[in-house]
Amino acid sequence: MMLAFSMATADFLLLVVIVAAASSSFTGVHAGAACAPKERDALLAFKQGITSDPGGLLASWQPEDEHDCCQWEGVQCSNLTGHVLELHLSSGDLTSGGLTGEISHSLLSLQHLEYVDVSFNNLQGPTGQVPEFLGSFKNLRYLNLSSIPFSSRVPPQLGNLSKLQYLDLSYTGSQQQYMYSTDLSWLTHLPLLQYLDMGSVNLSMVTDWPYVVNMLPSLRVLILDDCSLASANQSLPHLNLTNLEELDLSFNSFQHPVASCWFWNLTSLVYLSVHETALYGQLPSTLGDMVSLQVLDLSDNSNNLSMTTTNLKNLCNLTVLDLDASLSYGNITELIERLPQCSSNKLQELHLFSNYLVGFLPSIMGHLTSIVTLDLGWNNITGPVPAAFIGHFAHLRTLDLSFNHLTGHVPSKIGHFAHLRTLDLSFNHLTGHVPSEIGMLANLTALDLSGNDLDGSITEEHLDGLRSLEYIDLSKNQLKIVVGSKWQPTFRLQKAYFASCQVGPLFPAWLKWQVDILWLDISNTGIIDRLPDWFCNTFSKAKSLEISNNQICDGLPTNMDIMSLEVLHFSSSNLTGQIPPLPRNLSMLDISRNSLSGPLP
Repeated sequence: MMLAFSMATADFLLLVVIVAAASSSFTGVHAGAACAPKERDALLAFKQGITSDPGGLLASWQPEDEHDCCQWEGVQCSNLTGHVLELHLSSGDLTSGGLTGEISHSLLSLQHLEYVDVSFNNLQGPTGQVPEFLGSFKNLRYLNLSSIPFSSRVPPQLGNLSKLQYLDLSYTGSQQQYMYSTDLSWLTHLPLLQYLDMGSVNLSMVTDWPYVVNMLPSLRVLILDDCSLASANQSLPHLNLTNLEELDLSFNSFQHPVASCWFWNLTSLVYLSVHETALYGQLPSTLGDMVSLQVLDLSDNSNNLSMTTTNLKNLCNLTVLDLDASLSYGNITELIERLPQCSSNKLQELHLFSNYLVGFLPSIMGHLTSIVTLDLGWNNITGPVPAAFIGHFAHLRTLDLSFNHLTGHVPSKIGHFAHLRTLDLSFNHLTGHVPSEIGMLANLTALDLSGNDLDGSITEEHLDGLRSLEYIDLSKNQLKIVVGSKWQPTFRLQKAYFASCQVGPLFPAWLKWQVDILWLDISNTGIIDRLPDWFCNTFSKAKSLEISNNQICDGLPTNMDIMSLEVLHFSSSNLTGQIPPLPRNLSMLDISRNSLSGPLP
């Protein structure tokens, strides 16, 4: 999963070092010597190799322009000499289209270049090859070719860039075209390299990759995710990577014991991800000595990891711990006791989703006072939700206890979570009434209590304070929605599920104000009424409506063709009359077991 916490500080420190001289914008503000005509011509020749520029990135690059090229967008020059030093030509993301064409040889005339960013463009040219001539820029310190759909070998000529500090060759697009390399020895000629991202470059034939990167003592960030690396259990007698702060090896298939990985002695690491790497076995005790760690992602390793003897109590800087779908077994209380026990505890995100955890929720969690996200969903946790458990988390924004075996009532103290945005207690065995204090959660955007044995009424007192609510699921309970016929909610829902709740007998008038609804399920809710006149207009944005197993005392509205529906379930609802024109985007329709007549339109 994607972590809410950003990468470690390495990126930011690096950008300060590398881009300190760059201006805050690259729109051609320049108050120095004019660029050399030869370099101006080189840039115009580069533009000639561009066949599409939907964002107008090169619109200011005009041959008849009286201004010098140092004033063109994306061009940064030396104030003293006028030489072009930097090209900032990234399109920013994969959705804007970016530049299409090729990286022209004409750039060879820009021999003073220090910074080149052409990322997120379609500059692979007709051959799909990374230009070998890029290795000729002896002054280059920053090169970003990320998300260009190259399909060739990484040219070893890049090893000639002896001043290079930042190199990004990663690819994040959807096209099935990837660069590859069978030999990374050229990297050893880049002694100043601090940032290396080769994500999605095929390195399946490179078995000595740890030995190569170990010869880069300046390296601070190493990202080799989804590189088809075969293993990470090489033996490195001496580690030179004493400055390495970020290591991302996710989406590789190592298939060996996690304790045999070479990186556990890298005490400088701030960020470590081995997400979905098929590692297994007991986590090493040396993990407890990596006291600089801020983000640790061990998630999605097929529940083959164990930390029964691993102690994280001294990891006082840890901010994010992601163990989703990784542990083979564990007791929730014992696991919590192994987490950081620091006077200034910084842990904000704890992801323990789907780990076969057993036991009761601990009442004492005072050492986790900074928690913002707590995900314990899809485990085998039993017993009640202790009031003391809730009292520890003053900053909590996300609480997921879904798909466990929790019993008892929803605690009234739930209303003390002043910052809570997501509350998911679905599919447990909770009983009793929903406390009205839940209406105190003014910042709540998502509430899911479905799949329990809750009963009683949900009233205006429960709902009035939920002014930020966008998602609600109360289905599969014995709840009754009891609000006045003129009640207007303070929230604007997008998804609402009330299946099997008692909503009728009247069609709920308060839904008239829910004009942002995309998904609505009020099936089997005891409605005995006709559809209101506002039905089609209010639900005009809806993608899915589930209204089956009610008693609708009339036919379908005649103006349903104005709706955006893709899914409509209206079976067993006592409908009569002719079938009207239906929504144009409808792909799934169930109007069976009614008394409708006439042909389908």
